[in-house]
Amino acid sequence: MALTAALFLIVGALSALFLWVQRSHNYWQRKGLPYVRPTFLIGNTKEMFTLENSFGLHLSEIYKAPSMQNEAVVGIYVMNKPALVIRDPELVKSVLIKDFNEFSNRYGRCDPHGDALASNNLFFVRNPKWKELRTKLTPVFTSGKVKQMYGLMQEIAEDLESHLVRHSNEQGKYSTEIKELCALFTTDTIASTAFGVRANSLENSNSDFRTQGRKVFTFTLHRAWDFFVAFFLPKLVSFFRITVFTPEFSNFMRKSISHVMHERERTGTLRNDLIDVLVSLKKEAALEPNKEHYAKDNDFLVAQAGVFFTAGFETSSSTMSFALYELAKQPDLQQRLREEINEALLAEGGKLSYETINSLEYLSMVVNEVLRLYPVLPFLDREYMGVKDKSGFSLKPFYNFKIENGTPIFIPVFGLQRDPKYWPNPDLFDPERFSAEQKGSIVPMAYLPFGTGPHNCIGSRIGLLQSKLGLVHILKNHMVRCCADTVGNIKFDPKAFVLQADSGINLEIINDRFYDNKVNT
Repeated sequence: MALTAALFLIVGALSALFLWVQRSHNYWQRKGLPYVRPTFLIGNTKEMFTLENSFGLHLSEIYKAPSMQNEAVVGIYVMNKPALVIRDPELVKSVLIKDFNEFSNRYGRCDPHGDALASNNLFFVRNPKWKELRTKLTPVFTSGKVKQMYGLMQEIAEDLESHLVRHSNEQGKYSTEIKELCALFTTDTIASTAFGVRANSLENSNSDFRTQGRKVFTFTLHRAWDFFVAFFLPKLVSFFRITVFTPEFSNFMRKSISHVMHERERTGTLRNDLIDVLVSLKKEAALEPNKEHYAKDNDFLVAQAGVFFTAGFETSSSTMSFALYELAKQPDLQQRLREEINEALLAEGGKLSYETINSLEYLSMVVNEVLRLYPVLPFLDREYMGVKDKSGFSLKPFYNFKIENGTPIFIPVFGLQRDPKYWPNPDLFDPERFSAEQKGSIVPMAYLPFGTGPHNCIGSRIGLLQSKLGLVHILKNHMVRCCADTVGNIKFDPKAFVLQADSGINLEIINDRFYDNKVNT
């Protein structure tokens, strides 16, 4: 009797689960919107579970599906959760700019208890705390402040040149995985400009800062699962004890940043960097001891340093490495860029000013085209949270449908930036797209390497500057070229949340003196 009852309970539970999943997976069909047919239980995430593709690139495959070419949105399911992929540039503009107040939060989030540094940083924190924090941190990244940091960045760029000379063989050659070299440079740059710390990664590739940064962006299966849950199953982050910032990294940042802040408070030194802002927030909170203030939580302060460090070194090092890869494949473009760099260096006595490096037209064209082909974050996520006097966000005139509260919204940046509708021959690396003559024809919402609107990347200025500076100091005395280990076509790591080459990017760096002698003899 007991066995029969148990069987009835099991069958009943499974039947209820089946009906619940089926009803969830019929949502877009019932609403009359175009959708991709889901797989039972896991929705449209099969490619991630089978490691066929990363979620960001899978969104782009959905974006470019022939059956969806005339659609403004596509309905998908993240497991059982109905979500929307936005295809139309005008709707993208509504989400990111025009109706930002209704889409101001990311869908992803972190565990506030088990992963406090990730949960409280500017990337993940939710409104209204996000808006207040963004206002406080914005002054760090104005053009004036970035200009003040430029001298510190040049010191690290000189270390980069010394590193190249030190690691070259007797024939002036240096074969390396170029992303790692670029990450050593950007790690040292961010540590110096944001924290006032000499990380010395270019001297010691296993420095504490580089070791910890490397671990955050090494996407094992376990790390891939952490990011998947954080971004696509956010309600389960506490249940699964998900950590975007590992306990080891969090402890390292707490120790390092707390020490630097303490020294600033003790000495009163001002460097116009992120630490100065964090110290001022801490003082602001101390002036009103009986009033609630987020800066009274030390983890909240350290969290901002943590996200600027990780985002700062990873995005710029990726941009630099993909740029060098494309320039190695097209030596004529590399030569044109090197001529522009060296003409500017000659005119300024061997050291480029802040104004000059930002005025190098072809360098900007190259970097912009790299960011088009290889957006480090291949998608943007938002959550629709409507205002009280609205019943939902209308998709008219495209569809007679209103988006419901809590719906995840995904914008496939990679797909938009490789759409032949907006970019002729989209897979070709062609900096001329961003020439003075052609850049006016670019559809703004089809180019989103830093996002756009109020939630755009706050550090884009410093990210672009360190990428350009790194390229200048590599290419001024060296050329890069493909070698036996260079892949013909880059395959992206399906485990990675950001855009990463699956097997690395191996290139050969050759000192000009050797190369010139080789040609002459």
